[in-house]
Amino acid sequence: MTPAGRPGGDSVAPADIVERFSGRVRAFAAYRLHDASQAEDVSQETIRFVLEAVQAGRVRDSNALPGFVFQTARNICLKIIRGKIRHKRAMNRLPPVAEEAGDRDPLLELIDSERQMRVRRALANLGSRDRKLLLVLFVEGISLGDAGRRLGVKDGAVRVRKHRALRRLGKFLGEDRYGEIE
Repeated sequence: MTPAGRPGGDSVAPADIVERFSGRVRAFAAYRLHDASQAEDVSQETIRFVLEAVQAGRVRDSNALPGFVFQTARNICLKIIRGKIRHKRAMNRLPPVAEEAGDRDPLLELIDSERQMRVRRALANLGSRDRKLLLVLFVEGISLGDAGRRLGVKDGAVRVRKHRALRRLGKFLGEDRYGEIE
């Protein structure tokens, strides 16, 4: 059996994969995500990934191809869902936006300025490595990979250091992991 081949030695043609799976993956993703445009993106990304895997010989048995395709689509959908959850949590932490600048509540202004001072004090209490990492990630807005290259550490180490730095910052602020004051 050839890589990604069928019994008998003929290989799976890319056009066959696209024709066989793109519509079904799109329906699968639409059911999971409730968004037709995202389902189309998932379908395209899944097919691209599967074609690359087949060409690289990572899928050796054509009988395993459907499982590989739908597991790939499932993983991409889960990544999108996790991103939506993170986005929603982040947006819930922000103060409500006033309709006009004059509608801003003076109490909220005071709380915001006090919170900024608390965050600055907490950042000052962090070690220089933690402070530098958080500033690079959140102020400059660069990716974990770019931060790792800039700081001379691997992506996984950046992820762990970020998590630990945020946890230490939260302790200095007296907050639990969800941003609520203890």
